[in-house]
Amino acid sequence: MLTEKGCVIMSDNNNRNIRLVKTGGRRVTRNTTEYDWNSLNKRTASEHTASKPQRSESKLQRRVRYQKRQKQRRLKMQRIRAILILVLTIITVAVIMFMTPVFNIRSVTVDGNVLVTAEEFQEMLKPLIGENLFRTGGGKIEKMLKVNPYIKGVSVQKKTIPPAVSVTVTEYVPAGILRAEGKTLLVSSGLNVLESGGEISAAVPVVTGMSISEGDAGGIAKSDETEKLEIVEIALTTLEKTGVIGNVIEIDVNDVTNITMNYDNRLTVKCGTQLDLERKLRLFRETVMNNYFAENVRGTIEFTESGKAVYTP
Repeated sequence: MLTEKGCVIMSDNNNRNIRLVKTGGRRVTRNTTEYDWNSLNKRTASEHTASKPQRSESKLQRRVRYQKRQKQRRLKMQRIRAILILVLTIITVAVIMFMTPVFNIRSVTVDGNVLVTAEEFQEMLKPLIGENLFRTGGGKIEKMLKVNPYIKGVSVQKKTIPPAVSVTVTEYVPAGILRAEGKTLLVSSGLNVLESGGEISAAVPVVTGMSISEGDAGGIAKSDETEKLEIVEIALTTLEKTGVIGNVIEIDVNDVTNITMNYDNRLTVKCGTQLDLERKLRLFRETVMNNYFAENVRGTIEFTESGKAVYTP
């Protein structure tokens, strides 16, 4: 380090001479850098002053971040408390609904039944009384009722106050009696077996001329003679839709080329083959509804291949 009058000369790491001048100075060497003490002091003071707002701003930012974190913690705790309250509420409601006698079934009503009596329904549904309303599903009730082969469909509605069950049913309607080889089946138009056994009486046609292979109550009637079975199903379904099935006494399918019916024990109806059988039976209904065919008219109605109904006294 060198000194001159009114200045100090120093060397930096790059071997440059730096002259520090208090009241001004001159350049000593080519690599000399001069600093004015007054300017240096002013610059340092201004930099020091400028740094103060930065430190204040940094404190403000930290305070804002802290407040945000505190708010997030409060919101998180509020959410946790809300979830806990919700879970406890659900558990409490579930216990009341499923585990206490408050919602035990007190009554069961049935609508829509015609063939099955109310007493039979009450007997089938008696086990429901005292059962929990919410643990008793519609499928369980349907299964209980479909033990009866007459039950076709079940609709269940529940009422909570007071706890009760309302059941609406649809029933299979008897449409024919199948007799073959000592077997007798009461069936619907879809060949659902409603009763099976010895003597069955109903105001429906008796079907003859067909074998029966299966026919348990609650099942479907089956036969090894599938063509005849198909003819019977078409005939019963069409006669049921046209509303004349109650007056048909017998349907004989022994000869599939000459299907015959006994109508009201006074008209013999010859339908020929099963070709257009549904159309023939609808035409038959229009024919017998004619005023000409009064209750005392007897004879034979034959359906020709041309689609006409020919009456022979």
